[in-house]
Amino acid sequence: MKKNTKTRCAQNNRRGEILVAAAALFRDKGFGASTIRDITNTVGIASGSTFCHFKSKREILDAIAIEGMRQVLLGAEALERRRMTPEERLRTLMRQHVGFLHDAPTRDFVTVLLYESRELSDAARAEVMVLMERYETIWKNCLRRLAPAAKGGIKESLLHRLLFGALNWTVHWYSPGADLPPERLAEELAELVLPGMKDGSGKALS
Repeated sequence: MKKNTKTRCAQNNRRGEILVAAAALFRDKGFGASTIRDITNTVGIASGSTFCHFKSKREILDAIAIEGMRQVLLGAEALERRRMTPEERLRTLMRQHVGFLHDAPTRDFVTVLLYESRELSDAARAEVMVLMERYETIWKNCLRRLAPAAKGGIKESLLHRLLFGALNWTVHWYSPGADLPPERLAEELAELVLPGMKDGSGKALS
């Protein structure tokens, strides 16, 4: 029994190594330009060994996208269980989101999810969409409490898309050495958007 457990652990570790290596390659070279040989060379395993864990390169991509979205959702769900003000919750959601985009190891997974989604299988795309909808609901609930739709007719559905667009676009221009650390960057971005969600007294609308 112990031998079987060790074998399963080794298989899971190898599967994880393949995903981490593939995510980095897909992010740097693109899914289309990366090969199975590139992945096996990076992991340091025999060519063809990936087929013990995945049937194809696309199946590897599917697993990366699902795992990336799952990690993002888990972070937001953990945050949702904590007691905090709507403003604190939004700040933390923004820090988490930027962190997932720019901090290892999720950085490669989430970036690949964002820019290789057209290459996903139908089944994987559907699973990612379910996870994404749950994630977006957490953001919408936060924004609904922070900036009700009554203010200027702005709806949380528009606000969350606006914020997602701004945050996700940072992958195009962010430079680790030249720009602020991800956590500080998120704080600066929060300072830009929060004033528009407050009343004349400076208090968050609720």
